Amino acid sequence: MEAKKLKYMSSACFTLGSIIPLAASNFVGMPLSLKPTASTLLIVLWTIGLFLRYHAYVGRTAPPATLSFRMRIGNFVSSDPSLFLTLGIAFGYLFYPSVEKSVVPTLGPYLLMAIMFTMGLAINLQEWSRMIRRPKVVGIAVLLKWICTPLVAFLLSLVLIQLFPGVTGSALAVGIIILGTTPTGGGSNALTLISKGDLALSVSATAINTMLAPFIQPLLILWLAGSIAGLHATAIIRDLLTMVVAPVVAGTILGSVFPKSTSRMKPAFGPLAIICLAFIVMGTMSKGTSTLIQQISILPYLVAICLVQAVAGLSLGYFVPKFFGFNYAQRKATCFETGVGNAAMAMLIGLRHFDPLTALPSIVYGKIQFIVASTALVSRFQGIEDKEEISAAAAGPAVAEEAVTSKVAMADAAEGE
Repeated sequence: MEAKKLKYMSSACFTLGSIIPLAASNFVGMPLSLKPTASTLLIVLWTIGLFLRYHAYVGRTAPPATLSFRMRIGNFVSSDPSLFLTLGIAFGYLFYPSVEKSVVPTLGPYLLMAIMFTMGLAINLQEWSRMIRRPKVVGIAVLLKWICTPLVAFLLSLVLIQLFPGVTGSALAVGIIILGTTPTGGGSNALTLISKGDLALSVSATAINTMLAPFIQPLLILWLAGSIAGLHATAIIRDLLTMVVAPVVAGTILGSVFPKSTSRMKPAFGPLAIICLAFIVMGTMSKGTSTLIQQISILPYLVAICLVQAVAGLSLGYFVPKFFGFNYAQRKATCFETGVGNAAMAMLIGLRHFDPLTALPSIVYGKIQFIVASTALVSRFQGIEDKEEISAAAAGPAVAEEAVTSKVAMADAAEGE
């Protein structure tokens, strides 16, 4: 059967499996054990959906026969992260009373630490040395993230306060500001890779943004949202140092001391991060669902605000670097570095230090940013040839060789992923 048909059938299974418990709960969610038949049907249909989606992936990509089944499964998970994040969000909503009382929400910080640890393993000392070689380009990419997105978030927070006066507007405004001051996530690296952007720049900017976050993000939140809600900057700094910096540093040291072992484990990093992130959003969704149900009318406005934030961040990240002389590949990287945030980190900060409603913008944005980036930008970036490469080829062998060398360097950086 064709891969496209298998994909459609799997989507039908996921949709039907979700609709059954949704209708059984009158669209407001329910405990997992309340209606066992509906819950069992969801699990069965989702299992069939995953089985069909896996075979659609195998039929579409035809992975080498030498790959082990474990490697195939890992590649399948990495090929469609939005699927597993959507299933996590859906399960967290449909069965939020059970998920909220389970161990899943409390595991959120530890799962984020696991993601950051794998990121540290992937960024060894050689990667850090690459960042030093072009400080101007990396520095501008980092500054764009810490200037553009917080400014956009602050302006949108003022709109939310006007739309929803009182506690609701304040909580959502703080959530948008937290999201806008959160560093880039690993998703930006994946989007840059498939868009044929400057992967070395993307990895460098993500690493630096992540390491700067514990020191910059709390100050920005305090500055931009201090008048909206009572903040404890020191507690946020402590959490970020624990959940972000410590795992990344530990991973970098371990990866540098045991490079061969780390290299063998690298294929598991991507799938592990996606599964961890799926459980994070599941737990976060369960925490905010009761609040969302009580104020369901805010959802369309929140979707519109997050859409504006995504488009603004991606656009500024692409067009502003043009004035600094960035080439096409570099602009693609800064586009995703500026517009794609670490929504999981923002969710956890909102839940740990503020009202559960504060985490809702991150849940919504976590989906919208990838929808906008993948549908509106990736296909365009993949379809347009780099003008500089064309010019290099026309200019003669010497210039063309320099362009090829640049691509080899980028591919070398990709191996560090």
